[in-house]
Amino acid sequence: MGYITKVGSFWGMLPQTAGRVFWVADADSYTVEGRTYTSSDGNDGLSPERAFRTVDFAVGQCTADEGDVIVLLHGAHSISATIAVDVAGITITGIPGAIPVSRSRMPGSAARRRTSIVSTETTGDVFTVTVADVEISHIHFDDIAGGQSVDASAAADRLYVHDCTFLMDTAANTATMGIHFSQTTTGSVDHAVISNCYFVAGAANGPAIRALGTVIGLSIENCTFRLVGAAAWADAITAADAGSLGILIRDCDFAQPTSATTVITNCIDVTGVTTDASTQVYRCYIPAGADGVTGSAMADVVLCETYIANSTGGTLVTNA
Repeated sequence: MGYITKVGSFWGMLPQTAGRVFWVADADSYTVEGRTYTSSDGNDGLSPERAFRTVDFAVGQCTADEGDVIVLLHGAHSISATIAVDVAGITITGIPGAIPVSRSRMPGSAARRRTSIVSTETTGDVFTVTVADVEISHIHFDDIAGGQSVDASAAADRLYVHDCTFLMDTAANTATMGIHFSQTTTGSVDHAVISNCYFVAGAANGPAIRALGTVIGLSIENCTFRLVGAAAWADAITAADAGSLGILIRDCDFAQPTSATTVITNCIDVTGVTTDASTQVYRCYIPAGADGVTGSAMADVVLCETYIANSTGGTLVTNA
């Protein structure tokens, strides 16, 4: 049983669980409650005072489907290789920052994330999720060029990513993405949820969220997608597989600089998802000069209360 501290309790109140809580430090020497400790993968990891050194090792100590939690302590966690998230039913979380305002649409910025992951790879992913029921939260991903923060296989059903920020501005590279459902052959990712996340693109990057393969019941809600670069961003959200069904995108904001050439070309591009009403878009706000929703046919997308901004207060999007 871990010690009682200001950042935990008997049952791992960050978050609540009946499983074990493993702690990971961002450096060999780290500080908790004003005291200095040494992290090591030789520790048991069961208390902030006895933290592991690497996230990858912590994943390997978890038991599938028992509610185990990995907490990344404050600071920048540097990785040099992709972390395989291959234990089902675990949670990987940073230390939450400010408590979200009730009904807030997204985290305010990366400044609200007290835990970050920085990769020293030249290309590659941060997390590859190959199992079901994984939760990832309260982490700032400082993306690398040509890599994805979270790459999900067909087995990653019920993936839940929330309250994370994604910085995609290392360099112009269309392989740089935030969350990627990358399966292309068999199977589908079912009932994944992406909520309260904040994506920043530096221009000419890949999508913040891309479903290359089949997704069933994917929900994207209360997220912000912001372009800060000097060139156009092709797609913020994209799905391309004809077998995808039940994509729900609601209460999302898209923002861009004021330059006429610096636009999000397609905020939502679901070309290729061809079943009638397979994509539903509710209460989203689109910047002037951007296409709100692009699809193969009007009947494939259902829209409600989605507006493109203009000087008169906005224009309702009535078709895709």
